[in-house]
Amino acid sequence: MKRRDASSTRTIRKGEDKLKLEVAVTDVSPSRKELTIEVPVEEVGAAYEKAYQDYTRYAKVPGFRQGRVPRSVIKQRFAKDLSGEVISAIVPHALSHAIQDHQIRAIGDPDINPDDLQVKEGSPLRFKVAIEVIPQFELGQYKGLKLTRRIARVTDEDIDRLVDYWRESAAEFVPVEDRPAEKGDFVSVNLVGKYVDPVEEEDLKSDDLQIEIGSESVQPEFSTNLTGVKSGDVRDFRVVYPADFSAKGLAGKTLDFTATVVAVRRKELPAIDDESVKQFGPYENAADMRQKVREMLEKSATTRADQRLNDEMITEIVSSHNFEIPNNLFQKQREARARHYLQRLFNSGLPPEEIAKIDLKTDFKRIEHAVAREIRSSIIFERIGEAESVKVSEDDVHEEIARRAAAEGISEGQLYERLTKEDALSSIESSLFYEKVMKHVIVAAEVTDLEVTAEEEAEYDQKANLPVEVDSADEPPADAADAAGEATTATAKEGEAAE
Repeated sequence: MKRRDASSTRTIRKGEDKLKLEVAVTDVSPSRKELTIEVPVEEVGAAYEKAYQDYTRYAKVPGFRQGRVPRSVIKQRFAKDLSGEVISAIVPHALSHAIQDHQIRAIGDPDINPDDLQVKEGSPLRFKVAIEVIPQFELGQYKGLKLTRRIARVTDEDIDRLVDYWRESAAEFVPVEDRPAEKGDFVSVNLVGKYVDPVEEEDLKSDDLQIEIGSESVQPEFSTNLTGVKSGDVRDFRVVYPADFSAKGLAGKTLDFTATVVAVRRKELPAIDDESVKQFGPYENAADMRQKVREMLEKSATTRADQRLNDEMITEIVSSHNFEIPNNLFQKQREARARHYLQRLFNSGLPPEEIAKIDLKTDFKRIEHAVAREIRSSIIFERIGEAESVKVSEDDVHEEIARRAAAEGISEGQLYERLTKEDALSSIESSLFYEKVMKHVIVAAEVTDLEVTAEEEAEYDQKANLPVEVDSADEPPADAADAAGEATTATAKEGEAAE
């Protein structure tokens, strides 16, 4: 039910001018108000008088000297423009002071029906405006929350996995010339595949496709027929793909392949000894590397634990506060996030047929959930900040600018100038305010540290269903790589891993 507040009449001073307003406020919903504003006829007349003076001074009308055009001619020729000038002069001023006078905490841009903005000389200007506001609600419990910080335990196996990843990244592929290809070798081939069943006109082709013989991710026919080859050899073989093959374009089809061997190589991983570890970083020896890797992984685990703790705290606070969020704000942010997601998706390189398989409806639901949670938490934390007198000082902003400038490798002045041009300084202040309030809540909470395994960490994340950013899909695999299976290494785009 709409609630109509009592009308009020106020005289607002702007500089030396006075503007008398009559304002009636109606509560449309907890997050939306409607203002009916009336500017009396004498104020409208004063605005018209100023507009006439300006037009008389500057208007150019054939047959009259500039500054000498009669008011009757100005009124006849520029009636619409004069009305626009009056509206532009009165409405923003009246709206701003109506909001201030009634202490309305407005969000976003006001919604004014253009049809309501009709002004006539000799009559008052009366218009309605809808405004979204921060809803009023009772602040629930936010002190003394019982939270758990889950810190993943770093094991020797975790260190081994990262070191092995580094070794794989630094691997060298050495030509094999003294023997035929065998299991574990990487064979580069120029591949041509002819569709046999069903028959298709265009062949499947790829040059310099690198295939690891014997890999579980490679179709067995490729490993069988490429075992024993040398550079320059040619092999012909047939592959019948199962109906449930991962690459839909090949599932259930039969192809005859001709593979011309370009090269046979073996992968050599760098050793991990006191001397070779120095290529991976500033390590004194192998033991020093493992210790620093452990410290890095532990720091990362602590960072993840803190982020998860914040998410758990936000989820608990948001779930205990139920109020209407401003719809226009929600729609605007949801559309912006969805547009960003689609932009990244279409820029990912996925073919249209693959994009068509993506469950966009589910992804958009996740986006809606994340946006609603962010808006609700932002409103709640603003209230908590007010209750706890949390402030962001100029020094706080300057320190954050210095930190960001150092991270970007630019001067503080350059970053400040850019932020000013982008009108982004206020966003830094808002971000710092939000962070301070979160820290305030965490400090006041009862936090229990719990060491967990990586598996338990992942299982908790899945069960907690914490909101995550919807990322774009991976780069698409090429048909030739799909045909061979999952090539673990590639020298060309066609050899990228297939899902």
